[in-house]
Amino acid sequence: MIKYNYLPFILSFLFFSFSLENAYSQGAQKVFNETYDDYFDSLRNYDYPFALPILGKGAYKQGYDLPYAYGLSAIYFTQTQQINITETRIGFNGSEQIDFSNVIGFGPTIATTNAYTVRPDVWVLPFLNLYGILGGGTTQTDVSLVSPVGFETSQNFSVSSFGLGATLTGGVGPVWVAWDNNYNFADVEVVVEPVPAFNSSLRVGLSFPDYKNPERGLQIWAGTFYQQINNDTKGSIGITDVFPGFGSGNTIDALNNWADGLPPAQRIIAKQIIAELEKAAGNIPTDSQIDYTIQKEVAAPFNLIFGAQYQFNKNWMLRSEMGVFGKRSQFLLNLNWRFPGFRSTK
Repeated sequence: MIKYNYLPFILSFLFFSFSLENAYSQGAQKVFNETYDDYFDSLRNYDYPFALPILGKGAYKQGYDLPYAYGLSAIYFTQTQQINITETRIGFNGSEQIDFSNVIGFGPTIATTNAYTVRPDVWVLPFLNLYGILGGGTTQTDVSLVSPVGFETSQNFSVSSFGLGATLTGGVGPVWVAWDNNYNFADVEVVVEPVPAFNSSLRVGLSFPDYKNPERGLQIWAGTFYQQINNDTKGSIGITDVFPGFGSGNTIDALNNWADGLPPAQRIIAKQIIAELEKAAGNIPTDSQIDYTIQKEVAAPFNLIFGAQYQFNKNWMLRSEMGVFGKRSQFLLNLNWRFPGFRSTK
């Protein structure tokens, strides 16, 4: 298998999916330990003054400690996963697109994402957190073509993203559960429309409080992560971006050089195909656009996740998470700042 950086199959950058694993607090918490009796008794007697979360005053009366309602996170996220290409349609300059799925066969397509994101959030209820996603980054896609010829290529593109999500939480003592769902849209350059992805995750965690300071503590968790990306992605790219030197004969020369190394029987067929491509190239202007529609799917929608968070106080938290197994790996690092917000007018 030989490598060319200018093949048209770089269009597979479309299989990027910009999934952002969410950072979160575990929500309302009550720790059953005599060391904290005075602290949680003080919560019951505290006249909760803030507007959010709704029902916050009632939660305090029951002896539950709540995270501050408003938060802002700075997140670094990286992910590598395999994408399967199931259908490929190609056209020129707005013409009808032709299905090349029976002609073009792809091997494993590996998409690697690096993202830097800001995530504002608010606890609307003691058990419900709503948040937004806004960020950017890069994606690299490594593609292998297995038919009609063998090629490998790697392309890099810049990406911006935006999305919305919600997290439901609950717990008993030090054990808590969090179920998170979000829609995130990745706007990749040269893609016509943002590519949506649905992400869902379930975590079961355990809290280890600091016995000298009830506002400080460690949480660890394990869970599962699910991702689904939009199957249909459309876009366009200049033919000279795909074939540098198109019109000068460089591409045809490279293909002929490759065909010269094939066994005799395959060489004859390859030369015939190349000759037809050369004829077609003479009728295509060098400023033409290649239009495409790609059907794709995540090779393995599920993987396992493991994470930990250290809460320095009710204002600052640092958390990390990694995803393993399946055909996806992930790593997240998050710094979260929280503040209580607005006081109730009642």
